Amino acid sequence: MQDILINTAGEMETSRDFWGEGKARRERLRILFLSHRLPYPPLSGGAIKRWKVAVYLAGNYDLSVAVLSAPEDLPHREAFLRLVNPVHFSATLIHRPRNALNLFRSWLTGLPLAVYRNDSPVFRAEVEKASRSADVLYLDSLLVLPALPEAFRGKIVLHAHNAEYVIWKRYAAREKNPLRRAAVLLEAGRMRRYEALACRRADRILAAPNDQVFLRRLGVNPAKWVDTSHLGDETLLDLPDIAFRGTEPALLHVGSLDWEPNLDGLVWFLREVWDGLKERHPQLRFYILGRGGGRRLSEAARGRPGVLMPGFVPDLEPYHRRCRLFVAPVRFGGGMKVKIINAMYRGIPVLTTPVGAEGLEVMDRRHLSISSDAAKMLRDADHLLKDAGAWERMRDASRRHARERFDWGGVYGSLRSAIER
Repeated sequence: MQDILINTAGEMETSRDFWGEGKARRERLRILFLSHRLPYPPLSGGAIKRWKVAVYLAGNYDLSVAVLSAPEDLPHREAFLRLVNPVHFSATLIHRPRNALNLFRSWLTGLPLAVYRNDSPVFRAEVEKASRSADVLYLDSLLVLPALPEAFRGKIVLHAHNAEYVIWKRYAAREKNPLRRAAVLLEAGRMRRYEALACRRADRILAAPNDQVFLRRLGVNPAKWVDTSHLGDETLLDLPDIAFRGTEPALLHVGSLDWEPNLDGLVWFLREVWDGLKERHPQLRFYILGRGGGRRLSEAARGRPGVLMPGFVPDLEPYHRRCRLFVAPVRFGGGMKVKIINAMYRGIPVLTTPVGAEGLEVMDRRHLSISSDAAKMLRDADHLLKDAGAWERMRDASRRHARERFDWGGVYGSLRSAIER
């Protein structure tokens, strides 16, 4: 599909006269926000962070926005413009699927596959034009780095959502097929080199401390690092506590089901934990919410009564109040897991893994249940499904921990520091 520039009226056209003079107030810093997705609606971890950052920047600076846009973003564009009201806006429609042909093309270009899939000449031209009137470029991820104009002389702030190369290395460690493992390791190496390039180009790098551990190994100037956190919907803290007696024997997972760490973890949980748990709790249900999933997840759920996949659900509160446990069995990945933080905000005890607990500064069986193997996860789930006292102690401890540690005020302070200092 050819990349297409879409203007604010929703028409497909060239970039002529699109940026115009704008309404910028020149006494404030002019920020150009670049992202590989529209920062709305805030439904997943990365989208929540993009949305909150965009709203903060719009309220404190003269914000312009240039994004790559997937077809599913189009219905939400007008709502984003109404709520954020950027000085300028452009969206470039791109659709470059993850397949063998694009993997081969990415090898020819020298770009990692994920970066190649978001590289657009139309987007590059838009960013070059918009950057002429910007003081700061905010790169929401390294995926937009190809659009960075060589001639730009202002400040460049990079937001590292994850240590991407580490995700690929962990993925390779769990791949059993030798050929696929070799291909994944090759991609991990390419991503490591590209992340190093992105960090060198940036003047400031926002990253969670647990990701900095790995990113600092790329040889980047330590003065560039600024701590951040990937948080969720803190308004969940304002809702009343959920009572054990008001819940059902039910598990909940919310996430992007086409994201490999989520998909891998859910398939593993269904095959290694679910059957034994269902045997002990015959009425148990498992609600898996989110877009995607595909054949692998459907096959893993087939023949397992009680596993339900309603798809995308806009209002999660009925499921929050119904389900006794939240399940996040991620076995590889990076960053802070926003879906876990949201469950902690809401006070739903969480079953997860050491990877899922990274960066959260939590204690096993106090704030979360953290399991490295199926047997322990099964034991902890069985206990929490039955023991109201243990369930309520974890509910209270996790919610208190989230209230004290996961505050957006600190995130905004770090963002301001990265931009202004």
